[in-house]
Amino acid sequence: MESSNPVGVERRRLPFTLIENIVLEDQELGPVDLLVYIALAKHADTDGVCWPSMATIGKLARCARGTVARSIARLEARGYLKRTARFRPDGGVTSNAYKLMPIEARRYPPVIDDDTPCLAERHPPVIDDDTNYIQSELDSEKGGAAARSAEPSRRPPPSASHPEDQVIHELADVPGLVHDQRFREGARRLLAEGKTPGEIARAVRSAAEDPQERGGLSFVADRFPRWARKVMERERQERQCLQSESAKSERLERARQLAEERECIRAEQESAEGKQLVAEACARLPWRR
Repeated sequence: MESSNPVGVERRRLPFTLIENIVLEDQELGPVDLLVYIALAKHADTDGVCWPSMATIGKLARCARGTVARSIARLEARGYLKRTARFRPDGGVTSNAYKLMPIEARRYPPVIDDDTPCLAERHPPVIDDDTNYIQSELDSEKGGAAARSAEPSRRPPPSASHPEDQVIHELADVPGLVHDQRFREGARRLLAEGKTPGEIARAVRSAAEDPQERGGLSFVADRFPRWARKVMERERQERQCLQSESAKSERLERARQLAEERECIRAEQESAEGKQLVAEACARLPWRR
C-alpha cells in the first residue's frame, strides 16, 4: 500500500517538523491555526496519522482547549486534515485520530526551464522590497476617502532615534501602524516608561482582535494599561485551562493504568495456574491442617 505521506519517512523520528508550503501560505489560516497544524505534524507517523490529546496540542500551540478545537475545525474545513473519533474497548472516549491529508501536486506550479539557476555573470538585479507593508490603508485619523499609494514600502530598521520601530516590527501582521504617527508617539512614550516591545505588541495585538478596541489603536499610550490587564487575564485563564486539562489527563491515565493492573491480576487469578497456586496456598494454612 502506497503511503499518503509525501515525506516518505516517519515524521516523529525527525529532529524537526515539516509543514507544506501551501498550508503556510494559506492566508485564510491564522497564526494559531498554523501552530496547531505544526503540533499535529510533529506527532504524525509515516501515513500522516497521529492521536495527541487536546492538552498536548494546546501546550505545543500555546493556546487553550477551545482555541485548539476551533483551529482543528478550520483546518478540517480547509481540507488539510481529517478527524476521526476513537473509543476504548470499554466504550469510553479517548483522543481523536488526525490524518494529515496529502497535498495535491497539481496545486504547485510546474518547474520550467526558466526556473533553473542562471550563470553567475547573468544574475538579475535584486530588488529589496518588503511586501509585508502595502500602503493601501485609508487614513482612519482624517477619515479620507482616498487610498494611499499601493507601492510596497520598506520596513524601517529599528534605530536609537526611532525606538518605536521595534514595536512596529513585532506588529507586522497588524496593518496601518507603520504610518500612524500618533501610534508611533504613544509607543515611544511607553518604551521610555520602561515597557518592552514584546509587552506593547501583545497588548496591541489583543486589542486589534477585539472589535470594540481595534479602532483605537492610535491611542496606545492611554489604553495600554487596560489592554495589558486583558492580556494578563487571558493568559492566566489559558494557563489554568491547560493545567486543568493536564491534571485531568493525568487522572484518567492513572485510572486507566489501575484498571489495566486490576484486569491483569483478575486474569491471573482466574487462570488454571492461578487457581492451582491459590489452592496450594490455602492448603498450607494452619487452620486447614
